[in-house]
Amino acid sequence: MDLVTLHRCLVHITPDAIWKMVKRGIIEGIKLVDDGATITCEACKQAKVTRKEIRKEREALLADALGAEVHSDVWGPSSIPSLGGRRYYVMFTDDYSRHTWLTTMCMKDETLAAYKAYAAWLSTQHGVKIKRLRSDCGGEYTSGAFSKFLADQGTERQLTMHNTPQHNGVVESLNHHLMERVHAFLIQAALPKSLWAEAAHFVIWLKNRTTTRVIGDATPLERASGHKPNLAGLPEWGQRVWVHSSKSSKLQKHTTIAHWIGYDRGSPHAHWIYWPETRSVTTERNVRFTADFTTVYTSPGPIQDLPPATPAPNPISQLAPQTAP
Repeated sequence: MDLVTLHRCLVHITPDAIWKMVKRGIIEGIKLVDDGATITCEACKQAKVTRKEIRKEREALLADALGAEVHSDVWGPSSIPSLGGRRYYVMFTDDYSRHTWLTTMCMKDETLAAYKAYAAWLSTQHGVKIKRLRSDCGGEYTSGAFSKFLADQGTERQLTMHNTPQHNGVVESLNHHLMERVHAFLIQAALPKSLWAEAAHFVIWLKNRTTTRVIGDATPLERASGHKPNLAGLPEWGQRVWVHSSKSSKLQKHTTIAHWIGYDRGSPHAHWIYWPETRSVTTERNVRFTADFTTVYTSPGPIQDLPPATPAPNPISQLAPQTAP
């Protein structure tokens, strides 16, 4: 029997193994014809084809300026809608600074509007235009309207290979870490999962103000704007707070307990407050940060439960003083 035929009969084992078994008498009943032919087995080649290895470390250098390259990805749908009925979010991460912008959405087709808002923010606040947008081949990025807007802006598009999310690794990795931290916040504060969108916004707010290994001893905020972040008096996400109400009468209490879930993007003085009774979120200014409760003792025993009188400082601005209830 020739080597090629025996190779086929012996479930495509290597020629060296075949020669070894025949010459050493490990198997009997086979006389191998040595015609000097080299085996080229197409079946073996096709059977051994695997996905090309993708390096875990970044191969290309970081972008050299703000807006030179932006990574984007759409996450969703969430199995649990947010309080506003949103099931998706889209992220835009600048490659140079690693500063990230997040927008929650009800539907994927809102991606273009979110990108326009981000591009306008970069242009107005930082005086730069996006030179290159990197994303996957999802329809939300390849639609005619999206392609036309990129062409009008002079922005180059880079699409990753299909079924290869690793090529969009910057935001894919961020998606994973973002959801881990969102889950941690919700568990820590014992708040409903429908607050995942508000938690995600605060995680990104913090991510922009803490260091990342890629850019070294700087934060994304400092790298993008030149300003160091000030985290003095940073509250704990989901903590209980006192919210002042101006609608109550003089003899009624002027505060209500609620939960602090982040800062409002549009105002440096505004806070997002979650109201468990109505399962709603409002934007408030008159907020007093406090421990859950402090029991004040005097002889012969406790007289009442009151929160501490001094509010914690706001990391964005100093709040106006409020009267303790």
